[in-house]
Amino acid sequence: VITFSCCFGGGPNIWAITSEERAKHDKQFDSLKPTGGYITGDQARTFFLQSGLPASILAEIWTLSDLNKDGKMDQQEFSIAMKLIKLKLQGQHLPAVLPPVMKQTPVFSPLMSAPPMSLTSMTSIPPLVISAPLVPSVSTSSLPNGTSSLLQPLSIPFSSSNSNSSSSASLAGNSPKIASSDWAVPQASRLKYRQKFNSLDKSMSGYLSGFQARNALLQSNLSQTQLATIWSLADIDGDGQLKADEFVLAMHLTDMAKAGQPLPLTLPLELVPPSFRYITEGNVTFLQAAKQELERQRRLEWERIRRQELLNQRNREQEEIVKLTSKKKSLNLELEALTDKHQQISGRLQDIRSKKQIRKTELEALDKKYDQGITEVKQLQQQLQVWNFLKTEVLVKLLVFPYAGTGISSVHKKSLEKEELCQRLKEQLDALEKETASKLAEMDAFNSQLKVHALSKYLKKKKRLEEERMQEKVQEKLKAEEAVALMRERENNQQLHAEQEKNRQATILRETEQQRQRQLEEDKRKQEQIAKENDGAPTKCMSLSCIKMVTCFLILSGNAVSVSESRNSVALVNYRALYPFEARNHDEMSFNTGDVIQVDEKTVGEPGWLYGSFQGHFGWFPCNYVEKIPEREKSVSPKKALLPPTVSLSTTSAASEPLSPSRSAEQPDHQNTPFSSLNVNTAWQQKSAFTRTVSPGSVSPIHGQGQPVENLKAQALCSWTAKKENHLNFSKNDIITVLEQQENWWFGEVHGGRGWFPKSYVKLLPGRTLIPKIPLPASDILLSSYLKLLSPSLCAACTEYVALYSYSSSEPGDLTFTEGEEILVTQKEGEWWTGSIDGRTGIFPSNYVRPKDQEASSNAGKTGTINKKPEIAQVTTAYAASGTEQLSLAPGQLILILKKNASGWWQGELQARGKKRQKGWFPASHVKLLGPSSERTTSAAPSVCQVIAMYDYMANNEDELSFSKGQLINVLSKDDADWWQGEISGVTGLFPSNYVKMTTDSDPSQQWCADLQSLDTMQPMERKRQGYIHELIQTEERYMDDLQLVLEVFQKPMADSGCLTEGEMGLIFVNWKELIMSNTKLLKALRVRKKTGGEKMPVQMIGDILAAELSHMQAYIRFCSCQLNGASLLQQKTDEDADFKDYLKKLALDPRCKGMPLSSFLLKPMQRITRYPLLIKSILENTPENHPDHSNLKLALERAEELCSQVNEGVREKENSDRLEWIQSHVQCEGLAEQPVFNSLTNCLGPRKLLHSGKLYKAKSNKELYGFLFNDFLLLTYMVKQFVSSGSDKLFSPKSNSQFKMYKMPVFLNEVLVKLPTDPSSDEPVFHISHIDRVYTLKTDNINERTAWVQKIKAASEQYIETEKKKREKAYQARSQKTSGIGRLMVHVIEATELKACKPNGKSNPYCEISMGSQSYTTRTLQDTLNPKWNFNCQFFIKDLYQDVLCITMFDRDQFSPDDFLGRTEVPVAKIRTEQESKGPTTKHLLLHEVPTGEVWVRFDLQLFDQKTLL
Repeated sequence: VITFSCCFGGGPNIWAITSEERAKHDKQFDSLKPTGGYITGDQARTFFLQSGLPASILAEIWTLSDLNKDGKMDQQEFSIAMKLIKLKLQGQHLPAVLPPVMKQTPVFSPLMSAPPMSLTSMTSIPPLVISAPLVPSVSTSSLPNGTSSLLQPLSIPFSSSNSNSSSSASLAGNSPKIASSDWAVPQASRLKYRQKFNSLDKSMSGYLSGFQARNALLQSNLSQTQLATIWSLADIDGDGQLKADEFVLAMHLTDMAKAGQPLPLTLPLELVPPSFRYITEGNVTFLQAAKQELERQRRLEWERIRRQELLNQRNREQEEIVKLTSKKKSLNLELEALTDKHQQISGRLQDIRSKKQIRKTELEALDKKYDQGITEVKQLQQQLQVWNFLKTEVLVKLLVFPYAGTGISSVHKKSLEKEELCQRLKEQLDALEKETASKLAEMDAFNSQLKVHALSKYLKKKKRLEEERMQEKVQEKLKAEEAVALMRERENNQQLHAEQEKNRQATILRETEQQRQRQLEEDKRKQEQIAKENDGAPTKCMSLSCIKMVTCFLILSGNAVSVSESRNSVALVNYRALYPFEARNHDEMSFNTGDVIQVDEKTVGEPGWLYGSFQGHFGWFPCNYVEKIPEREKSVSPKKALLPPTVSLSTTSAASEPLSPSRSAEQPDHQNTPFSSLNVNTAWQQKSAFTRTVSPGSVSPIHGQGQPVENLKAQALCSWTAKKENHLNFSKNDIITVLEQQENWWFGEVHGGRGWFPKSYVKLLPGRTLIPKIPLPASDILLSSYLKLLSPSLCAACTEYVALYSYSSSEPGDLTFTEGEEILVTQKEGEWWTGSIDGRTGIFPSNYVRPKDQEASSNAGKTGTINKKPEIAQVTTAYAASGTEQLSLAPGQLILILKKNASGWWQGELQARGKKRQKGWFPASHVKLLGPSSERTTSAAPSVCQVIAMYDYMANNEDELSFSKGQLINVLSKDDADWWQGEISGVTGLFPSNYVKMTTDSDPSQQWCADLQSLDTMQPMERKRQGYIHELIQTEERYMDDLQLVLEVFQKPMADSGCLTEGEMGLIFVNWKELIMSNTKLLKALRVRKKTGGEKMPVQMIGDILAAELSHMQAYIRFCSCQLNGASLLQQKTDEDADFKDYLKKLALDPRCKGMPLSSFLLKPMQRITRYPLLIKSILENTPENHPDHSNLKLALERAEELCSQVNEGVREKENSDRLEWIQSHVQCEGLAEQPVFNSLTNCLGPRKLLHSGKLYKAKSNKELYGFLFNDFLLLTYMVKQFVSSGSDKLFSPKSNSQFKMYKMPVFLNEVLVKLPTDPSSDEPVFHISHIDRVYTLKTDNINERTAWVQKIKAASEQYIETEKKKREKAYQARSQKTSGIGRLMVHVIEATELKACKPNGKSNPYCEISMGSQSYTTRTLQDTLNPKWNFNCQFFIKDLYQDVLCITMFDRDQFSPDDFLGRTEVPVAKIRTEQESKGPTTKHLLLHEVPTGEVWVRFDLQLFDQKTLL
């Protein structure tokens, strides 16, 4: 019976070293021939490898046993290592810290007599694998030459059942060791196949699985039967795996079979490996019994663990039930509280509704009261007009007939008498009213007394009271008749006096007219005499009567404005329409741009709405469609709000018509104006409304009340449909004959029909003038003649001018004319002048005309120059000034152009009506120039959009556009995402798009091509967000097209033609293909996200993709740092070689280049990198903080800015970049599966930097090495080609042709430990670098150089380790955010199939990255497979059920370059929930996108914390 030693119960400590073991260890130590009591690391390593343990296990044993960490071993340390090897072979786990008992003096152990544990049970225990592999695979090539015998495994004897002797289970047992020379496998085959075994055992587990061994055996091309026989013979222990000796035996049997030798039925003893010969010598049933016992123990242990897990799960479920019960109670309480609150809110809502109805009723009553008030105000206005008319008549009589004082005095006396009579009658009427009131009061008193007295008394007094009441009625009737008689007498008297007064007024008017005619004739004779005496000079003095007459006219004209003001002063405010508004119902009011609307601001309605009147219509309109007219413009009548103050010479004069009450509204009021203050100059400056105007509110004008015209044609600007029977129908471009004109309505004829139409719907045809049928009244002619006799300053205004341009206007009171017409200017005030043409009078812009004599004087001078006409521009789009030196523009305004700047800004004078002259700068794209001979206009810049320059840019080529920071550029074409075509002041050219930014009126949401229905339902912020996302995706696609274009159009043809050397091509294009690979991953991820959400649907999440992919853009660091050198070389070649220049131009003729040269395309990578932060920032600014993508976008913005800073740092650190490029071309890294790119981004430390370099020597052999220390690894090389000239300063010389080869594998600094010698007094400049299982002892030229190497390696190593630690902590924290989630998603990544092959051997090293926002997990990497089986579990916390998206991405693991993309797929969480509701947890078979092949199997289990979310 086989007995097993048990170390789990009582007895001695298993870690204690016995005296017998110590004696054996000492013998083995002495056999290694120690030097000075120590054996070196190489000696110990060679000896320990004979145990067959993996190198990683041996590295742990070395770390535990090397007590003083000196890289050497004494007898005690060697004994500890041998004890640990023995225990590990027996299946014990290595301790984390060396037990103290192992450092004590050896003791005797009685357990040593017990037989050791069977090796069979040990081999069935899987090898220990640490979480992070520290040791690379060790091959025989790393061992010293000539030590093949050291590879033999140690023999470990075991006792059988019939053996009475015991043996110690040490590495060198008491029984004689079986020499490896007894093994029939040749030595050469053993070395060969042992090396092959090491290359296949990449995980360093010490054995090969059946799958791995099967692939190796299939290469022999033997039959399946032969291979099965070889496997049964070679798998000696029957564990389904092949250890090193078993694999060597299998390959030896394969060679025998291939040589034609028969395979044995049973394995001969000479073919049994020495380490397995104990099996043939002992009882075979021992192996089976050991296996059964081990299996039984494992089963019992598994059942125990399973029971414990089930018990723990039960306890957890019970706790969860208790929590859910308490949560249910709390939710019920909350539901009750919410129900009560709902009832309270419902009651409050009902109260508010009732109050609303009451307020509505009150508002209606107020509206009625307001209407009554308006009616009363109108009546009062009419009365005021009558009184003003009467006062005006009196004033005119006083001014014109001072000699008629006697008649006026008599009239005044009679008027006083009438007033006295009226006063007496009024007193009598008041007395009668008082008496009537007293009687009514007595009647009320009697009525109250009747109610108080008893019924009996009431019956007695009833008859008496009735009699008294009858008497009182009779008396009252008599008094009323008397009052009526008095009233009739008063009315008769008033009528009589009115007729007498009317006759007197008619007599006075006739006398006045006769006197005026006589005065006119006399003044005319005096003027002719004065003109003859002074040869045409203006008369400086005027007769008193003339001055009185002119003053009278000016008084009348100046006062009309005040009358108008008094008429419009009743709580009405004038507003000007900014945009046209069309009424949608009868409560609203329609108007057009520029209309002046009278608004009663006291009328309160819905927020944002005003109530006003326009052209007789009343109604509501939006307040943001109008602007309030400033206070300085309110002195002008609303009908003339846009006109400057002027004296108009109208075709009909109020003074020439009989004064009547119907015209009283236009008469002046001089009640408070003294005559002494009315001099000529001041009166001339006053505002005038002397011209009679027709009310714009005449919706239905009356024929015959307007101004008849002849030979006037107008063209219809748009169609007009008659609204009433007397209106005229016409179509666009119809020619209409105008027959009569009123202020806003004209009467015309077209197609045989006649009717009224709005004059704003037509324009007058050029060359037509108004010919009034009614001649000017004598008063207007008289006034014109008097104006010419005024002072020189006034006469200067009455000059003739010639029109430079045609001017047309739909505003009443404007003077329209065509180019070349002569205009008599009567008044110059500001930039709006008053003039007349053939009887037509009005205002017009002063810069539209020039003096008539200017042309004659210029022709007489014959200076040889032509006077340049001023340029006039009309505003097309609104512009808000951003500073005091700029102009704010409104559509339709006129501007006189003063100066043009090359930056696209013009200076001009704003021709705004009713405002002072304004000068300032404005963008030229907001106006259009008016043509000199017609009204046709040409746009100053027909652009796609407008942008603002953020930086200065100087053109490098002829087809580019230069500009300064802050200039406005009109974009003409955006065909190229990075080079736009623009225009500045007529100069067009290409410019980089990342040098500019959009103006505020360029809304990117308008460029998004989603369906209109979804676009209308979006908030403005979300529309902009989607617009910027769309811009990012579209520009990324165009950028990728440009990268491919450079490769196909320029790089490949230039390489094939041989116009440049390979080095020059590399300097110009650098790593262009790597840029394509980097952006291909980003574009593919964006396309998958767009495809998953739907082509016409919004993209909800994009920050996670940007944050993930921007971290893999390290290729841009190298390109941008080398781009300046490449551009310089390209420019040099172009300047020096004309053929090369012509060749590049020929290549650029490709239509896809759109005329851009190669130099422009080489700038695109730098432009694209700088554009990422701008685009991401725009998306982030339009993403709410509670949006699930907000945190991802912040991270993406950080990484984009970090990448830009790294690129900028790479450009700035040109020396570091040049040295890295020198190393790239002079150091050969052969033997690496992946070739490193030195000038690139490291794994987690940012851009790679060269920290130190120089000569190093091996301490033993004194071999010369050259070390290059980077911030992530140390590279040791040796020289294979000498320098042309000596000297260390030539190491990085461009002229150096030295070449280096890699001496050892790169030493990554997160796995090294650098130490100085143990003897500090030594002067030898030596230091040690420990890297996993290897120690490098290096020497420098001096102590200072050693100090520099040691300090820099230590600092870089600490930085590397700290950065990795922070990265792991950050990833862990992102996964640990549980409180903010509404549920969790359990994900089980099972396997992937048919992945894309990336390695030369047709395989890949795949790993899977699963992410949801900032939460991310990564599976382990599996080597050399296209069908990885991960069985990886992870969980994600859900923040938004409808926004979160699970992303699964496959990569191929690389060491020195970005991981290759193997495919990507996405699954929205909402879709998982929908499927889980009907099926429960599901396993999905997902197809990988953007790759030709690949699938992944994933299982989903969605668990929501609150089950209401599923409803």
